Amino acid sequence: AADGSMGLYIAPVTDLSQARKIIDVGPFSAFLWSPDGSQLMVGDQRNPRVPFFDRLMLVPVGDGTVNTLSTERVLAFYWAPTGDKLAWVEVNPANREMEWMVSSSDSNGGSDAKRLFSFQPSAEVFIMLSFFDQYAYSHSPWSPDGKSLVVAGSKGEEARQSNGRTPTGDRIYVLDAEGGAAPRDLGPGVLAFWSWN
Repeated sequence: AADGSMGLYIAPVTDLSQARKIIDVGPFSAFLWSPDGSQLMVGDQRNPRVPFFDRLMLVPVGDGTVNTLSTERVLAFYWAPTGDKLAWVEVNPANREMEWMVSSSDSNGGSDAKRLFSFQPSAEVFIMLSFFDQYAYSHSPWSPDGKSLVVAGSKGEEARQSNGRTPTGDRIYVLDAEGGAAPRDLGPGVLAFWSWN
């Protein structure tokens, strides 16, 4: 805009002059379409020198209310293929760990968000998370049925204390998106993805 503000616009491909702004965003932002195309998950940061999003929102494409899911340090976010759940990774710089969060896509302000897993990502997963919006559609951590996530790295300090001794090195974990079961350790590894089927 002329005043230097930035926005996220939507337009029909047949007539770009019909573009309409659906939300104001900062200079560092990213978005992902919901599987049904009715909503966008938008990460936003007003300070371009900070490598995290300080606001994660669900934004309806049509009319409706913007739903703020998180105001923490968010590094990456993903839609479940089923469209009913969202996952994001928050960063805790104090202990240099990350945490997988999951919420339903119709929650109010992320009120049902669950903390699934504190971890330190493998170097390969860290790169994937840092450029998640380029990889999200082709390399999703979600299982096709939207019930599980897969991640590689090492358990966070809190998990190590509560679960006793943890094997050293990066390992592959499967996380229950409902939060009912403990992370399942599949074995050593630095990167994993679900088969599309």
